[in-house]
Amino acid sequence: MAKINEVHSVIVPANAPNLTAHTYSEIYGGSTGCSIVINGVSLNMGSSSSIFINVGSVSGGTGCYLLGVNKDVHLGSTSFM
Repeated sequence: MAKINEVHSVIVPANAPNLTAHTYSEIYGGSTGCSIVINGVSLNMGSSSSIFINVGSVSGGTGCYLLGVNKDVHLGSTSFM
């Protein structure tokens, strides 16, 4: 799912995703960057960098974050702050 008005409603540590409840479309490198495997491809993320990609699978990623939206379109995001 695409971002709505350039705003994500969910941000989680990349090493603790919830692919059942969320759809992620951006990886953010955080303050330290990380090594992460997204959709079977290994990436080295630099600090404060981001990549826009639909995330189907994720492994590793300590230090990075996944940004996206809740899959429940009826209730929407329940975490605003």
